[in-house]
Amino acid sequence: MNKRGVFGAFGAVVMSVSLAIPAGAADDVVPRLDAAKSAYGKGDAIKAAKEVEAALRQIHDRLGKMFAETMPALGGKWKADPVEVESLGEIGGGLSVSRAFIRDDSSINVTLLLDSPEVASITAQLAANPPQPNVRKIKAAGEDALLRFDASTGTGEVTMVVAGRVVLEVQGDNINAADPLVEAANSWNVARIKTLLGN
Repeated sequence: MNKRGVFGAFGAVVMSVSLAIPAGAADDVVPRLDAAKSAYGKGDAIKAAKEVEAALRQIHDRLGKMFAETMPALGGKWKADPVEVESLGEIGGGLSVSRAFIRDDSSINVTLLLDSPEVASITAQLAANPPQPNVRKIKAAGEDALLRFDASTGTGEVTMVVAGRVVLEVQGDNINAADPLVEAANSWNVARIKTLLGN
């Protein structure tokens, strides 16, 4: 790919992401991309790569903060850990936003995966009839979802796909029933997620 093609493609990604970022929030990103383009044009690929990576980290950080606002908030005695944001570039691309909730020996982890290869896998499982063994289809937050719960191990999960781009997961360990998983899954702010995606 030529120089123009490299930055044209990356620019398209940034533009699609910027639709969800409030005006003025991406001010630090644009100078880095300009610096990357200038460095690349001068043959300094190392500096260009560093600037692009820094810009992408800032974009992911901002997206992570926005998507964190859509996550379930478990009440009662559940203690919430800080939200974690991680780029999935090394394992197929996308972004992971996750949070763990702890109550005594029990834990529930909620995860949002944006533009992950896992979208295709979960979509295929949702389309299967019947789904996998020990898995049943339910509705959660108005979306089709898959529920798996194993009472013998106290583990389970609820998984769904939103707008063909986002996987929402709720996973539990050392829980007595599937109810907390379903309640958490119903607490995702799906309408806000769709708004951030431009749907």
